[in-house]
Amino acid sequence: MIVQSLGPFMILPGAQTEAMPIFKYRSIQHLNVHPCESWRATLMFFAHTVPAVWHAAVALGSIQRNYLDRSENHRQDDTTPLFHYNRAIQLLLNQTIEDSTETTAITLLVCYLFTCFDHLAGNYVQAVSHLRGGVELLRNIDRAMLAKNNAREDVRTLICEVSKQIRRLDIQAIIFLIDWTPADIQETPVPQFTPPDSAFRSLNEAADRLHILVAQVMKLRNTEQKIPPMGTVSPPVPSPIKDILFRQLTSWLCFFANMLQQGNMNSNNTGSQSHRLISLLRVQHTIACILLHCSGPGREIDYDNFLPEFQQSIALARDAAAVNEPKGTFTPEVGIIPVLYTIGVKCRHPAIRREVLRILRQQPMREAVWNSFSAARVVERVIEIEEGVSEGGNIQGMEQIAVWQRVETVSWVQSGAKLDLAYTFCGREGMRTEVLSL
Repeated sequence: MIVQSLGPFMILPGAQTEAMPIFKYRSIQHLNVHPCESWRATLMFFAHTVPAVWHAAVALGSIQRNYLDRSENHRQDDTTPLFHYNRAIQLLLNQTIEDSTETTAITLLVCYLFTCFDHLAGNYVQAVSHLRGGVELLRNIDRAMLAKNNAREDVRTLICEVSKQIRRLDIQAIIFLIDWTPADIQETPVPQFTPPDSAFRSLNEAADRLHILVAQVMKLRNTEQKIPPMGTVSPPVPSPIKDILFRQLTSWLCFFANMLQQGNMNSNNTGSQSHRLISLLRVQHTIACILLHCSGPGREIDYDNFLPEFQQSIALARDAAAVNEPKGTFTPEVGIIPVLYTIGVKCRHPAIRREVLRILRQQPMREAVWNSFSAARVVERVIEIEEGVSEGGNIQGMEQIAVWQRVETVSWVQSGAKLDLAYTFCGREGMRTEVLSL
């Protein structure tokens, strides 16, 4: 559709820099946990035809190249990424396009690429700032303008495609930002009544729906974690919101199973990619259900009741974490790392915890602010804290870790090769802080 409606753009000389092939054949292949060929085609078209987008793409390709070469101590002082980053900003500020819809489309796309760039560069505050800007820009889009007959089809397609990507990042940000409220999330989940034999039309539709449910679960947990522990284990408190979320998660699993049974996944991915996505969605759903069951202060002992689910999750996680790339991957989306981290800190079974560490350390992975090696170091420290206080530090079973010994909340900030760790114990007042070396 885009190729058939080319606008009056010039084709830019992408071959002039080695970073563009890296963007095309490396960066763009890993931008999405759930690959979408139409999005990749749209992105490449505008990267080859719009100067601001081209420079933003080259900047991302350059920082990706530096990230891949870092293990070999190459290009540590390369200024190419920052040059193209700043050049893209200049071109955005100097846009003279009369069509405001086209201006919005280009700005949204560059905003998305900047979010990816700063996540990979470790500039997380700036990455979140770009994401906030993109979300706010989406809110202000004039829908009537998109419906005009003179709106270019390629521009309309771009806004549609990039809007999906920014909304997905917005929904997922609540997994690592406790004060984040996604634009598309409802304050109170609304019960949905659909036929039990319904099915998702594609893996992407299933993923988008699950992301919203996970965000609602995390929002509920983040709200409950603000309640200070009172020194005793709190009994479970019935909640209408929890009940609604449980029913929606149950419906999601039913629709997902129906989709798989009907074979109507509508995916352009290979068999191995589809298998990996299916495993990822299943384990994300399982962990969301466990977190919802065990939400509320002082509920750490409840996780022991879900050992079978944790055992199933670690098997699914092995499939979801399997990659064929010889070097580390990066995506601005959230995938398997927070799932493995949750299993590692909430499942006190020693064998499962060690398997989590093995998977996280088998090769470098980056997902938004999540770094597999950093997550592994935090899980390792939580294990040391919880198991080290027991006699001999040799834990054979979950029941050996008393409630008061269990770490309840954990947060950390990475600065270079160090992690500033903060955590609380279940039922005990006060925040502990440590500095860890990677």
